[in-house]
Amino acid sequence: MSEKHLLLVTPDFPPNEGGVARYLQAVAEHLKDRIEVLADPHPLWNTFDPQAGYPVYRAPLLSRFIWPRWLKTVRYLWTYRSRYDLILTSHVLPIGSAALLAKKFTGTPYVLFVHGMDIRLAASSSRKRRLATKVLQGARLVVANSQALARELASDFGIHEVLVIYPCVPLPPPPPTPHGGRGPDRSVGAHPLSPPGPFTLLTVSRLVERKGHTHVLNALAHLRGTGELGVFVYHIVGEGPMELSLRSMVETLDLSRQVVFHGKVSDEERQRLYQESDVFVMPISQDPVDKEGFGLVYIEAAAAGLPSIATNVEGVDEAVIDQQTGLLLESQDERLLASAIVFLARNPELRSSMSLQAREHAKTFTCQNQMSKLDLYL
Repeated sequence: MSEKHLLLVTPDFPPNEGGVARYLQAVAEHLKDRIEVLADPHPLWNTFDPQAGYPVYRAPLLSRFIWPRWLKTVRYLWTYRSRYDLILTSHVLPIGSAALLAKKFTGTPYVLFVHGMDIRLAASSSRKRRLATKVLQGARLVVANSQALARELASDFGIHEVLVIYPCVPLPPPPPTPHGGRGPDRSVGAHPLSPPGPFTLLTVSRLVERKGHTHVLNALAHLRGTGELGVFVYHIVGEGPMELSLRSMVETLDLSRQVVFHGKVSDEERQRLYQESDVFVMPISQDPVDKEGFGLVYIEAAAAGLPSIATNVEGVDEAVIDQQTGLLLESQDERLLASAIVFLARNPELRSSMSLQAREHAKTFTCQNQMSKLDLYL
């Protein structure tokens, strides 16, 4: 590996939460011996920056008074140009625009990390599309977080040479039981065809419409009415604008005894919930802008040996392998969803087989395996 000095410039970095921030954190950790990070200020910076293991500088990347606002980032790149051999950046617009202009003055090349919403916002108008195309073409390397996004870059922007680096996870230690759940000694009272004890479902996501919580709740209400599922518990982890409406829906459907809202949880608590659940369920829909690019939580679930129920959309089909690590449904149809839940509940041997395959699949997505792809290009 060469000894180039690297600067990562991004508005989305921990303590920010979300997939992009975690992805870029993994990039920085892999390159920690030769990278510095310039990120937007954050009120909780002191909970992350001192322990990062590499320098993190905080400064507003966009101006409040000058247009275009990203000229402020250009000034930073010009001022500190002698300290870095290569710029790494996220967000085609506006930060990529700054990297492109700075390159014209300093000659410093840049690597561009892109994600789904970023690309769709860049394609939202002809003006933005033209500028985004120039930014993408000017990059030494474009990195996408899924094969689906790489295909989108080729079809919409004519960018055919794209390195795919998936979001990554650490692999947890193997669970004490092969299926990733709580083992055979579980409480009684379930349907005769269900595993003994409550069948436990889990969703980890922002509480927004496209994640499919409402469809899961309707499917579970139907199954509680028919008795097909027996005793079950549904854990919902995450925060978001739909929380109040989801809580109201739970009351209306009379699911208060079966549904547990956890809100924001620690990494340790989230891992415990993965380990203690039987199935991960997140039947997403595709938003024209806020599109699911990959779905790291499916891999987190797989790493814990947890099969997933998801919808068959581009990107997600790279995280969940149908009939191997979970089930991919062709739509959010609640009858299909209910049938899939019952099918897995009544087939513990299949869940055990999927659990083993999920763990193997998740090994592909360790941070070492994914981020080491950068080494040939830096």
